[in-house]
Amino acid sequence: MKKLCAMLIIVALAVLIAAPVLASAAQPLVLSTNELVENSYKWDGKTVSFKGEVLDLMVREDGTWMNLSDGNNTAMGVFVPKGVTMPVISYTEDYRTAGDVVLITGVFHRVCVQHEGETDIHAVSVTVLTRGSVKANPIHPDRVVWFVVLAGLLGLVMWLYYRKPGHETKD
Repeated sequence: MKKLCAMLIIVALAVLIAAPVLASAAQPLVLSTNELVENSYKWDGKTVSFKGEVLDLMVREDGTWMNLSDGNNTAMGVFVPKGVTMPVISYTEDYRTAGDVVLITGVFHRVCVQHEGETDIHAVSVTVLTRGSVKANPIHPDRVVWFVVLAGLLGLVMWLYYRKPGHETKD
């Protein structure tokens, strides 16, 4: 009986140790632009996952281009061929809106032969994780006050600089 319990414990531990390794093998690791660019030789031609905010979309005859930002002040170009299901992208990023956040799985190309040497990812799946939204752009009263004060000072300086002395009329 003790041997059976010991065997069950060993098998349970082996399953607990192996389960995360098997689960991570099914889904590629989500990489950053820094990781992809700095280790481009390592990832070239491999299937990767990339998560980022949609900056812009360009629909072409053979597919759709997206530029995605993962927040590292750089963008990654993603090509979604015609045959891949493209979800509806509600928002792209600009000063008024936050773009949709998507998860891309695809093949990374350090130097893409098909796209004139660009570094890109050819998507095999695109999933919208969160929808974008309209950003609040309130008017800040303190900024308006500073603008009026500085504009008045600039006007005064210009008046003093450009006025022509000695043009007073004498009776």
